[in-house]
Amino acid sequence: MAKKVKVITDPEVIKIMLEDTRRKILQLLRSREMTISQLSEILGKTPQTIYHHIEKLKEAGLVEVKRTEMKGNLVEKYYGRTADVFYINLYLGDEELRYLARSRLKTKLEIFRALGYEFNDDEILNVMDKLLEKEHEYKMKVSKYIEENEEKLSEFSNEDIIHAVEWLAMAEIGRDEEYIELLRQLGKILKKG
Repeated sequence: MAKKVKVITDPEVIKIMLEDTRRKILQLLRSREMTISQLSEILGKTPQTIYHHIEKLKEAGLVEVKRTEMKGNLVEKYYGRTADVFYINLYLGDEELRYLARSRLKTKLEIFRALGYEFNDDEILNVMDKLLEKEHEYKMKVSKYIEENEEKLSEFSNEDIIHAVEWLAMAEIGRDEEYIELLRQLGKILKKG
């Protein structure tokens, strides 16, 4: 049986998860177990390509064979995730992941600008980067606690657990004076023109 929550702290495993096809496979396996043929058809990729990605995900401990069925002379393997929810942190010190996190922030700046906000890019990026780093830190801390106490949460849905992580992380963040000061800075920087 899959765990409800799994905290991923290895930067190499996070990179494996973030590759586009693997991310889509994990997303599809969130709702049900699937075969390589089924994944291949949905994703429009060859079975060999899907097999390669499944093997990478298996090696990383993110998917596993959940069951097998005989289809004529062939054994059909059904794959599923090793956890219902994976929590990752792009701020683990790995430069490639930090670059990815920062580049994702740059898209938000384009949205802000399109909405009429004016700001200094470097200044706002630095503040947003620090805010996200702290948010990830607290979400990881809470997620790890939930992972360690999963047996107490068996009657709750994955969605409720995800929301609980968010709320518990917000409670932790609310006690962090540095985070609150960063929010004030963001408020001063991000103004409509």
